[in-house]
Amino acid sequence: MKYDFENFFLNENKPIHRYYVWSDKNDDGTLANNWATGNPGFNMSKGSAKPDEYPTVPVEEGYDGACVKLTTCDTGSFGSMAKMPIAAGNLFIGKFDATQALKDAMKATQFGVPVSFKPTRFSGYYKYKRGDVFTNRQKKVVEGKKDYGTIYAVFYDNHDEEGNSVVLYGDNVQTSPQVVAIAILPDIDDTPEWTHFDIDFIYKKEVDVQKLKNMGYSMAIVSSSSVEGASFMGAIGSTLWVDKFRITCEKE
Repeated sequence: MKYDFENFFLNENKPIHRYYVWSDKNDDGTLANNWATGNPGFNMSKGSAKPDEYPTVPVEEGYDGACVKLTTCDTGSFGSMAKMPIAAGNLFIGKFDATQALKDAMKATQFGVPVSFKPTRFSGYYKYKRGDVFTNRQKKVVEGKKDYGTIYAVFYDNHDEEGNSVVLYGDNVQTSPQVVAIAILPDIDDTPEWTHFDIDFIYKKEVDVQKLKNMGYSMAIVSSSSVEGASFMGAIGSTLWVDKFRITCEKE
């Protein structure tokens, strides 16, 4: 599975509040709509922002062609009032439900899409520049604490024991008992040059071959400019660039 981030465009539903979106293409040329960001949530707090002022934007100078730049941004007075003072730049396979953004921010990020393959390795390229000052959810400076970027992939069982559909969210994507395997980089420190990573999926459970054929598992890839960004903690200005992600799968 190859993800090169060359296919991006501005959303069309709100011409005066535009931000970038990404989508791979299906074999027939239609949009897969498989990638999501928190840009719609940032739009609620800073609707006057220009497209290139959002946390997640395209950059032409990637490792090879275009890449995605993720930046931790200030959400302004509205965000501070809502106890969401920052917005980490993020990019993930799944969906962002803007209707949940203010009620339950963790439930706004819905990770993963069903797959019929068993992933074995996750690779790609990144670089990272940490912001100067780490703040907590009250926007108070946390002395001595550093921000880090994060990149990981999760493979999970998308049905529970009763057969109900399951999706993972911001608060359980790495910890849910539904998780079957995970491939995660250690916290990403300052990395000024494009750097390659290639990591194994570590399996916690056996994979049911028949369930796999029936799309009973989902996979998510997640990147963020602040490792604690989902809790609205991090350093404004922290920036993670990502490009050319690859998922290697087990042969059938």
